[in-house]
Amino acid sequence: MIHVVAHVTLKRKTAPLFLREFRDLAVLVRQEPGCVDYFPAQDVDMALENQHLGPDSVTVLEKWASRKALESHLRSGHMRGFQERIKDIVLDTRLIIVEEV
Repeated sequence: MIHVVAHVTLKRKTAPLFLREFRDLAVLVRQEPGCVDYFPAQDVDMALENQHLGPDSVTVLEKWASRKALESHLRSGHMRGFQERIKDIVLDTRLIIVEEV
């Protein structure tokens, strides 16, 4: 099982636009072979000392059955279209990709 955590930092106040585009994309992604889970999340303030909040960020959590399934997803036309539609509002994307051991 491959897990992906994508932390996306957005231009100020553009999270609603990103989420609208993402929800349309997610319908297609969840139908891809090997997609186990795929959803957006936003920070929850728990008032913890070491917690870093990002009001202008979205974290995408993904679970894939295999590396091959993730590679296919990354090459899909709907992913390329999504990236094109959001490119002007994304400031930074940081990926963590791990495999269960």
